[in-house]
Amino acid sequence: MNDIVSPIIELFRDRRAIFLRVLTRRLGNVDEAEEILQEAFINFDRAAKTEKIANPDGYLMKIALNLAVDRIRQDASRRRREESWFETNSADRIGGDHVSPIPQQDQALAAKQTMARLGHCLEELSPTVRTAFILHKIQGLTHNETAEEMRLSKSTVEKHIMKAMKHVMENMSDLAL
Repeated sequence: MNDIVSPIIELFRDRRAIFLRVLTRRLGNVDEAEEILQEAFINFDRAAKTEKIANPDGYLMKIALNLAVDRIRQDASRRRREESWFETNSADRIGGDHVSPIPQQDQALAAKQTMARLGHCLEELSPTVRTAFILHKIQGLTHNETAEEMRLSKSTVEKHIMKAMKHVMENMSDLAL
């Protein structure tokens, strides 16, 4: 085994927690902060191969903060675009006229029947697989959050979710979901 540790790996090991705290505070989401930090280290590694970097901590922090600002701008732009689309295409406005957002009786009945079928389909799953599916797909938890909640590995959670998805798709494939 090579005893020489790359300066980039050493920097990662020594400063990762600090950078992660700063990015998490800036982004408000530890998963996004992790993603940005990894991207920052990749960009830093590329730059370090072509130029001498006098202040590695500062340079890496600048890369990370720039990536975070880019992400914040992209998210804000996406939100504005989605809000604009929603305002333009809202279900309660058609051609400038307000329309009741209450579904027709046949649509409500079809939705109720679909939900009952989904509930029955989920009942056929083992409790662990069903819980992983509900936490991730219905409650919106990430794979990591689901794994933490269930005290399982991320890999196991991903397998449970895939098993549940396959079961749901096979049993509800006749519906246009």
